[in-house]
Amino acid sequence: MSLTRRLDLGLLSASLVVMLMLAHGSVVLFDHVTRDYLTDRLREDAESLAALPMSHDAADDENSELDPSRLRSAYNQVYSGYYFIIDIDDSIHIRSRSLWDHRLKSVSGETAQLRPGPEGQTLLVWTGQYQRGNHQYRITTALDYTPVTQRLDWLRLWIWGLGGVLALLLVFIQRRVIRLGLRPLERLRQELALMHKGQRMALETRVPDEIAPVVDELNHQLGRIEQVLNRSRDGIANLGHALKTPLSVMETQLARREFDDFPELKRALHERLDEIHRLVERELQRARLDTGEASPAARFQPDQDLVGLLETLREIHSDISFFDDSTPLPALPWDRDELLEVLGNLLDNAGKWAASEVRLCLTLQPQALHMQVDDDGPGIPQEQRERVLGRGTRLDEQVSGHGLGLGIVEQIVTHHGGSFQLDTSRLGGLAAIVTLPMPAAGGQGAHSRG
Repeated sequence: MSLTRRLDLGLLSASLVVMLMLAHGSVVLFDHVTRDYLTDRLREDAESLAALPMSHDAADDENSELDPSRLRSAYNQVYSGYYFIIDIDDSIHIRSRSLWDHRLKSVSGETAQLRPGPEGQTLLVWTGQYQRGNHQYRITTALDYTPVTQRLDWLRLWIWGLGGVLALLLVFIQRRVIRLGLRPLERLRQELALMHKGQRMALETRVPDEIAPVVDELNHQLGRIEQVLNRSRDGIANLGHALKTPLSVMETQLARREFDDFPELKRALHERLDEIHRLVERELQRARLDTGEASPAARFQPDQDLVGLLETLREIHSDISFFDDSTPLPALPWDRDELLEVLGNLLDNAGKWAASEVRLCLTLQPQALHMQVDDDGPGIPQEQRERVLGRGTRLDEQVSGHGLGLGIVEQIVTHHGGSFQLDTSRLGGLAAIVTLPMPAAGGQGAHSRG
């Protein structure tokens, strides 16, 4: 579940709980205030009843009663919702006509209480004590509280409904606020994608103060990684030159006539030198692959990098014509040195075997880079193509080299999760075909294949 969805559900749940508590609290408070107000009215009614004159002396006549014309009309209407009972010295009892035959009991305390009434009514009942002359009056007044209860229920439903609408509105506002707050992170993600494509060297988006230290530290670490990678590449190049130069000198020495008299020794030394060449190339290539993904500054740019490579090959193979049939391509998300190593080996191998012509074609497909090198040489029989990809395998000992080129190409291509195959060229010779899948957004896609 996404962070935004969790926050939405959390705020919605919290808002609903708060709104329910608010609704319940509001109704309880309104009920309390209403009861206090109506209790005052019941007390006033009782005081008014205590002051009314009676038609006979209440102390001597059990049939004493209040003058109906002096009473509120509701007290004379049966089950009207307004009721009273007057007890005089616990011997004389006067009831309002509205009670009819319903018995209304008095309550104790200064607070009005709810009691069941006639016709399913809920009565708010209050009882007060009064002294009139030598007689003690206990007056109980009551009114129908059912309309108030119904309105309180209606109020509760309205508060719940409004609370639910407000909770949804809060969720909507929170989502907008979160999206605005996370907008710098979205721009940061886009910058990381540009860094992966080699179009940016550092993160420049202004982010909130809470995230700024993370971005600053990330930029610092990216700079350090760039420095380490550059030093590693420089060290690899220096080591390669340092090792290859003495090996070339030794090969030159072996080619002198002094060793012609010792053919077995010469052959054994050549084998040892070839083995050293293979070990050096293998370890250097492994070191280059272990440096990780190319930095933006070291990305392969075909329009620039192929020009120098082809010029060098034309000088080495002066009798061969090299053509570039590639369409214009942008900077590609692979290390410049690695792709030049692949193309250099393929073109150099084609130049050694071609009769007159070598053609290179790079095509950028939606999910892969397709590279093909064709020559018009003798080609390789199909049954021998698998064997020639092995390290140090050479089908013709008369051609210079150590037989490492195609093996190095296969190692680099395999590292990046690509495919390398040999086929028949459209020029009649050999076609070397390499397909590299586009790296995933988080890094070189083939690194997971190790």
